[in-house]
Amino acid sequence: MNVLLTAIGSMSALCAINNLRKAGHKVIGCDIYPKEWHYEASVCDVFRQAPYATSDEYIPFLIRLAKENNVDYIFPLTDLEIDVINKNRELFENEGITICMSSKKTLSVVRDKLALYEIFKDDDNVLSVPTFTFTDDLSMLEYPCVAKPRGGRSSEGLFYIQDGNQLRAIKDKPSYIIQEKVTGSICTVDYVRSPKEGASFCVPREELLRTKNGAGTTVRIFHDEQLEQLVPYIGDKLDVTGVVNMEFIKNEKGYYLIDINPRFSAGIAFSCKAGYDFVNAHLACFSGQNLPSKVPFEERIEIKYFVEK
Repeated sequence: MNVLLTAIGSMSALCAINNLRKAGHKVIGCDIYPKEWHYEASVCDVFRQAPYATSDEYIPFLIRLAKENNVDYIFPLTDLEIDVINKNRELFENEGITICMSSKKTLSVVRDKLALYEIFKDDDNVLSVPTFTFTDDLSMLEYPCVAKPRGGRSSEGLFYIQDGNQLRAIKDKPSYIIQEKVTGSICTVDYVRSPKEGASFCVPREELLRTKNGAGTTVRIFHDEQLEQLVPYIGDKLDVTGVVNMEFIKNEKGYYLIDINPRFSAGIAFSCKAGYDFVNAHLACFSGQNLPSKVPFEERIEIKYFVEK
């Protein structure tokens, strides 16, 4: 199959490229920066520099690139591209090109932090962080608290509010939500679900070291029966298709659901190295194939490192 990957400069791209090519697929990559700026471009079968996802040229560029290379499937690798492509998915469907991401209905929840909270706030199975908007009564809010955009990504625009004066200073940001600050260890779960097949699989990891943008660089792969039952429950309720990443904060009360990223996580290679090919499992969900069989995996520490080239 011919697969087009967007944003190949993102942290999940190299794992996605390598796993697809290892399975015999042709990989067409694109990114807003020139080929010489990304090692990942050198391992794609075809690379083209792309316009910005927010430009009017972006969608026509993707369709043209896909048609020139007989692309069957497109993997968007960043939230911004998912948002833009989601609004135009019918244009791809009309060309017989499959966009490998969840449905519009699912994305309307997972890409909106307030909508995600509303879905689970009364669900006894899921711990949700109390979430407010500026239309709510905030007089009883405890500080410090967290302010973030409803449709934010990679911790962009997130900041901590220490008192009422700081809160009032941002009341002109209607797209923001305010959440109670929950402390604990950060755990993320790479999860794949095939609704047609009725099958799923997940690999949890605790992020021991992470970048400012929330990408784990040293992680602990682990098992937890409670978490490994909770994740499919959430996936079923939201009707997830393909691979997503769920983020939790774990403390003495349990696992608080913080976010769901409807794409490969920056640390997808960690889960693949644990023994499960999430990349080709994602493709299987959209190409009518069965998911790879579940695999056993052991608790272990994994690290990410960078090499100058």
